[in-house]
Amino acid sequence: MKIIDIDNVPGRHIDTPGMTRRIKDILATDKMTTHLGVIPPGQSTSEHSHPFSEEIAYIVKGAGTCRIGQQTGELRPNCMLFVPEGAPHQFTSTGNEDLILFVVYSPPAEVPKK
Repeated sequence: MKIIDIDNVPGRHIDTPGMTRRIKDILATDKMTTHLGVIPPGQSTSEHSHPFSEEIAYIVKGAGTCRIGQQTGELRPNCMLFVPEGAPHQFTSTGNEDLILFVVYSPPAEVPKK
């Protein structure tokens, strides 16, 4: 058994022009990768895709939107979102607090380092 206290997992910042977010790399196995994404109010992730992985995002806290291809959906706590393999997508924090996402990729996907 492995129990992980996410509060004790160090985070790293990803800063690119016009956006910032913090990632906590939680667990990686041969079949999946997990992380906690923290997007400050008014910020967005870059539009990106994972060519060989499906993604599930569970909204822990905050409010936002996610655009997948040409569709946009509203995000709120206790919702879950599925992103198909290779689909371009972007998360935006629209509330007054951080948008916090628990994300699972399968098979494991590379999370941007910058």
